[in-house]
Amino acid sequence: MGERVSDEANVAAPIDTVWNTITDLAAYPEWAEGVLEAEVLTTDGDGYPETARFRVDARVAEVAYTLRYTYDDYDVRWTLIEGETISQLDGAYELAQTDGGTRVRYLLEADVDLPLPGFLKKRAAKQILDQGLRGLKSRAEAQA
Repeated sequence: MGERVSDEANVAAPIDTVWNTITDLAAYPEWAEGVLEAEVLTTDGDGYPETARFRVDARVAEVAYTLRYTYDDYDVRWTLIEGETISQLDGAYELAQTDGGTRVRYLLEADVDLPLPGFLKKRAAKQILDQGLRGLKSRAEAQA
């Protein structure tokens, strides 16, 4: 069982702008800290990413993994298909329109195949979450 973390942020951008930022996986290296490469492998019937491969700088090493994406209205969910040293990387962005933009809830459950204490795994998951929300907010607001 991985470490579960979640947080939310208010983004001063329309929900469609936030959605487009999230689903433009190929652009992640431009704004998502630590993402070195992102490649969409397959798309669904609507043209949205279905599977994608990432290469990230995990500070101690570069790590590659592949995710499967699903969509429900403005919610984007992903699950790990395979990964190097990663045994779980499941998460979601849940979007809701607000008067001033979009509320984004980011949920993440992550685990690694390394013998690390739980508090270090939790800290790493929280760092991924914080970086993801900060980067998404910055990128979406710049494109609004």
